[in-house]
Amino acid sequence: MTDPRLTLRSLEPVTTTEESPPSSRVAIWGVPVAALIVAVLAIGIVSLRGDLVGVTAGESRLKAIIAILVTFAVVVVAHLVLFATGAYNFAGRLFRSETGDRTKAAKPLKRDARLQRIYEELRVSQGWFWRHRLRWLLVNGTDERIDQIVPGLKQAGVMHVDETILVHVSPEGIEAQKWLGQLRQLRRRCPVDGVVHVAGADDTDTELPRALSGIGTALGWAAPVTFLHLVEAKGSPSERFDAVGAFMPNDSRRQAAAVARLPELLNEVEQRSADAGIHLCTRNNLRVTWLMEVSKYVGDHCERIVDGLRGLAASNWLHAPLAGVMFAPVFSGQTVSPIPVVNGDGIPGEPVDTPTAAVPVTREQPAALLPVWREIAAGSPNYRGRRVGFYWPNALATLVTAAAIAWCVWMTVSFIGNRQLAREANQTAQTAVEAKPQTAESWRDQLALQLLMEQLEYREQHGAPWYLRAGLSRNDDILAALWQPYRVAATQNMQAPVVQTITDLLKAAGEARADALQSQDTRGSTYRALKTYLMLGDPAHADATFLRRTLVALWRRPVDMSEGERDDTGRRLAAFYADHLKAHPEWRITPDSSLVSTTRNMLVTQMGLASADDTVYQSILDEVKGKYADASLQTLLNGADARGMFTTSQTVPGIYTRAAWDGMIADAIDRTASERRVSGDWVLTGAQPSQTIGDTLAQGAVRTGAAIDEKRTAEQLKQRLTARYFAEYTAAWQTLLNSLQWQPAPNLNGSIDQLTRLADAQTSPLIALMKSVQYQAEAGRPSQALTDTLVRKAQSLIGNDDNAQAPTVNPLDKSFGPLLALMGETGTPPASGNVKGNTSANVALSGVSLSRYLTAVTTMRLKLQQIAGSPDAQAMARSLAQAVFQGKLSELSQARDDAALTAASLGSAWAGFGNAAFARPPEAAWQTILQPAAASLNEAWRASVAAPFNAAMSGRYPFFDTQADASFAELGRFVRPDTGLIARFISTQLAGVLKLEGDHWIPNELAPQALQFDPKFLAGLRQLSTVGAQLYMKGDANEHFEMMALPTPNVTRSELSVDGRQIVYFNQQESWTPLAWPGDGLNGHAGLTWQTLNAGLRQAFDSTGDWAFLRLLAKADVKQLDSTRYQLTWNDANGDPLRYVLRAQVGAGPLELLKLRGFQMPERIFVVGKAGAAPMLPPLPPEL
Repeated sequence: MTDPRLTLRSLEPVTTTEESPPSSRVAIWGVPVAALIVAVLAIGIVSLRGDLVGVTAGESRLKAIIAILVTFAVVVVAHLVLFATGAYNFAGRLFRSETGDRTKAAKPLKRDARLQRIYEELRVSQGWFWRHRLRWLLVNGTDERIDQIVPGLKQAGVMHVDETILVHVSPEGIEAQKWLGQLRQLRRRCPVDGVVHVAGADDTDTELPRALSGIGTALGWAAPVTFLHLVEAKGSPSERFDAVGAFMPNDSRRQAAAVARLPELLNEVEQRSADAGIHLCTRNNLRVTWLMEVSKYVGDHCERIVDGLRGLAASNWLHAPLAGVMFAPVFSGQTVSPIPVVNGDGIPGEPVDTPTAAVPVTREQPAALLPVWREIAAGSPNYRGRRVGFYWPNALATLVTAAAIAWCVWMTVSFIGNRQLAREANQTAQTAVEAKPQTAESWRDQLALQLLMEQLEYREQHGAPWYLRAGLSRNDDILAALWQPYRVAATQNMQAPVVQTITDLLKAAGEARADALQSQDTRGSTYRALKTYLMLGDPAHADATFLRRTLVALWRRPVDMSEGERDDTGRRLAAFYADHLKAHPEWRITPDSSLVSTTRNMLVTQMGLASADDTVYQSILDEVKGKYADASLQTLLNGADARGMFTTSQTVPGIYTRAAWDGMIADAIDRTASERRVSGDWVLTGAQPSQTIGDTLAQGAVRTGAAIDEKRTAEQLKQRLTARYFAEYTAAWQTLLNSLQWQPAPNLNGSIDQLTRLADAQTSPLIALMKSVQYQAEAGRPSQALTDTLVRKAQSLIGNDDNAQAPTVNPLDKSFGPLLALMGETGTPPASGNVKGNTSANVALSGVSLSRYLTAVTTMRLKLQQIAGSPDAQAMARSLAQAVFQGKLSELSQARDDAALTAASLGSAWAGFGNAAFARPPEAAWQTILQPAAASLNEAWRASVAAPFNAAMSGRYPFFDTQADASFAELGRFVRPDTGLIARFISTQLAGVLKLEGDHWIPNELAPQALQFDPKFLAGLRQLSTVGAQLYMKGDANEHFEMMALPTPNVTRSELSVDGRQIVYFNQQESWTPLAWPGDGLNGHAGLTWQTLNAGLRQAFDSTGDWAFLRLLAKADVKQLDSTRYQLTWNDANGDPLRYVLRAQVGAGPLELLKLRGFQMPERIFVVGKAGAAPMLPPLPPEL
C-alpha cells in the first residue's frame, strides 16, 4: 500500500444549486458587436452622405468620426467593467426583488455538472483569470492505466491536483465528443495546455495518430503531447519523488529532427536515473529501488519508445507537437475509495459502491505522480499548440489587423495625395494671380486654375477619390481657399475688360440722339450690354446661359494667341464665370447709376416694354417644356404603316401640340394675363412690386377706370401671347410636314403597291396623317359642348341670335385652312347648325378634297394594274407614255393633274408637304412609265434623226474643218422649219413635252417634271431651229444681206467676190452692196484682193465651193456694231487691215452659220439611267 504521508488530498467541491454568473458569449460580446455595427454605419453615413446630418466635408467630418470612435470605445469599456463587476447580476436581482419575483425556475446547466463544479471552484479561488492561473492537462490512454496514475478520474472527469487540472479524455456518463466540446467552450482560446498520453512499453496501437487528431479536432486545439510511461515499482516508495523524463526541443516544425535526438536524451535519462537510484538505494538500505527500475525500463525499451515516436512524428494525422517522454513508478496495493458517478446530462446519479447520495469524499492520489504533473505543466508553455479548424476570434483579429494596416496605408497615401494636391493648388493659384493681365499666359494660367477648381467641384458633389479620403480629404477646404485667387485672376483678365467694353458701349449709346439707335441689331446689342452690366452688378439676376454668350462677345481677347485657342479658351473661361457668378455675390461690381439710367431711358424710348412680352412668353414655355412628348411621324400615323412611302427625321416639340395647349399653355396664358405684372422688364425698369388685377379692383370704386384699363391691357396681352404661340405652333408643324419625303418605288409593281396602300380607306398612312393634322389644327377652338349648343338653339328660337350670327375666328383656321379644307372642314360651323350644307358648298367651290385626291390615286392605280396585267406590259406602258409625249390626253394625265392641283391648293406655306404627300406619289408612279418610254424615244431620235444627220455631215465643212463642203440640200432636209426631219419628229413625237415659241422649240411647263431633257439636245435644237428659220425661209438655202467697204490707209483698191458678185472699192464714197448667198450653186467662189501704194495687187483669200464665203467669214475678226451691223476685219501680214461692214436682214445673217463649226447632232433627248448615262435601250414598240 501507499504510505498516507506521501499522498496529496484532492477535495472535490460540493455541488451547489446557486445560479452561476452570466458567462454567455452573447451577454459579453452582444453590446460591443452592436456598438461596432452602429459605429460603422455612423461613420459610413458621415463619410458618404454627411450633408444629410448637417456635417460638411473637411475638418467637421473628421471631428465627427473621432467623436463616434471615442463614443464606441467608452461604451465598450463601460460594458466590460459593468459585466466584470457583476453590476448586471446585481441589477437583475434588484429588479426581481422590487417586482416580487424572488423565485426562478431552474434552468438546465450549460455544461456537464463536473465541469460546472470545477468552473465555479476556480472562479472563486482564482478570480477573473482562472482560465490561465492553472495548467489543464488532458489525460489519454486506457482506463486501467489512467486509473493507476489518477484514481477516480474516469468517474470525476476532471480533478484539481496540486497546481494542475487533470481532465479525462472520455469520462463516464457522457459522450467523448460532447465532453470535449463542453471543455472547448469552457476554455475557448486554449481548451487544454497539454495532452498526456499514458503509454506502455508493449503498445502497438497504430490508431494513436488518428485518435490524437480526433481529440484536436474536437477541441479545436492541438496541444503538445507528452508520453507518460508507467513503470511497475516493487520496492518501497521514497519520501520524495522527482520527475523522470526528457523534453524534446520545442520546434514543432522539425518533429523528425527532435525525435532523432530522443535516443540521446533517453540514454542520458537512463544514466542519470541509474546514478540517482544507486545513491538513493544505498541511503535507504536497498529498499527504495524505483529509480533503478525506471533506469532499467528506459534501457530495455529505449528503441521501442523511439520507434513509436518516430512513426508518430512521421504521421500526417499528427497536428500537435511532441513535447517529451516522462516515466513514473506505480506501486501496487492502492485502495479504491467510493466516488459519486455523474450522468451525462449533468445530474449526479447513485454512487458506484455505496447506495448513499453524493457526499463530499476524498480520493488519494499517488504522490509519485505529483512532480510528473508539475513538470509536464511547467514544460507545456514551452511548446506552441496549433489551432485546428476555424477559430473566429483569430480570424477576427487577423481581419482587424489587416484592416488596421490597410487603414494606415490608406491614410499614408491620402496624406501624400492631399499634400500634393494642396501644393499644386497653391502653385496654380499663385501663378494665376501673379500673371500679367490680358496676356496669353494669364489666360492659360487662369484656365489651369479653373480646371483644377472644376475637378474639386466635381469631387465635392460626387466624392473625392478613394485614395484621397481616409478622413484626411481636404478637397472642400482647398476649393474654398481657391475662390479668392480665382476672383483676383478673373477680375483682372475678364471682369475688368468686359466692364470697360460695356461702359464704352453704353456711353456711346447714351451720347447718340434719341433716334440714332433705330437698327434692331444695334438696339439688341445695347440691351444685351446693359443686361450684362446689371447682372455683374447684381449677381442675383445672373443668367448663366445669357452671360456665356455676352461675355464672349464683349471680351477683348489677347492678340498673342492663335485664333482657335483664343476662342476656345475664352468660351471656357466665360462659361465657368457665368455659372458661378450667382453663387458668389461678392464678385459684384458697382454700376454707374447715371449711366444705367441714361441707357434705360434711351432703350425704353425706342423699345418700350416689348421685351416684357418676350419675358412672360418665354416663362410660359419654360414652365411647360419637357412635360409633353414630341410629335413625330410615327406618333401621327397612329399605328399606320408608312414604311417605303413617307419618311422624315423632323419632330414637333411637345410644347407645340394640342395636348400642351389644352393641358397647360391655355391656362398659363389666361393666368399670366389675369395676373399681369406691370413691372415689365427688370433690365429696362428696375425692380418694381408686382401688381395684379385683383389688387387693383380691391382699391374700390375710386379706381374703377384704372381697373378697366388694366383689364383691357390684360386682354391685349392675352391676345398677343396667343397669337405669338400659334404663330410658332404653325411654324413647328410646317417644319415637320414640309420636311416629309416620298420614297419612290423602283418599278411598276412597287408603284402599284404604294398607291394601293395610299388610297386604302382603313390602313392609308395619308388618311391617318391628315386626321392627326386635323386634330392638331383644331387647337384653340372654343368648346362645342352640348350645353353650348342647346343655349344657342334656345337663343335662335326666341330671336336673340346676335351672338350666333357673329362669326367665330379660330386661331389656326387661317394657317391650317388649306389642310382643313382637304378634310372637308371650313373652320368652326355657324351657330345655325347648317354644317353639312355649308361645308359641302365650300368643298365644291374649291374643287379639291382628300376624297377626290384618293379617287384620282385609285384611278391611276387601276390603270397601272391594267398595264401590269396586260400580255405586253412594257409595250403598253410605252405607248401610253408616248401618247402623252405627243400631247394626247389620258386618264393617267388627268390623275396627275388632279394630284398637282391638290398639292397647289395648299399654297406656298405647305408646298413641301403638298409635293411629298399629294404630287409626288402619282408623279413617282408616272415615272415608272415615262422612263422606259423616254429611253425608247431616245433610240427613235437616234435612229431617225441623229444618226443620219451625223452620217451625212461627217467630214464636211462647216461641221468639220475639211475641204469638202456639206450639201445645202441635205442640211435643209433636216433643218427646214416645217418639212425638215427634226421639225416633223418633234411635232409628231414630242408635241406634248415641247412647244414652238417663235422659231425655237422650248420645254412645255405642263410636261412631266420627272423627265430631264438633255441640255445638249435643247441647245442643238435651238441652234438648228435658228439656222433653219433664217437660211431656209423660202424653201431653198438663201441668205440676203448687204456689205460695204471701209477705207484703209495705204490701201488704194480692194475687191471682194462672193459667188460671182463683186464689190470693188478704191477709196470712193462708201455704199451698200446687196448680196445673196449662196448663189445658184454653179459658181460658188469667194475671194479677197487688195492693192497698196507701195505694192501691187495682192490676194488675201481665195476659195471655191458652196461654203467658200463662210470660210472667208471665218478668217475675219467680227465686231458687232448694233443689232443688224457687224464689222469684219481681215488683217494683212504687212499690217494693213481690210474692213467691211455686213448688214443682215434677219439675225446675224450668214455669221449665224459660223456656229455650225464643230457641231454634232445630240443622240438623245432625255437623260435616263444613273448619272446621266444612257442605259441599255429596250426594243422599240411596233408603231415606231
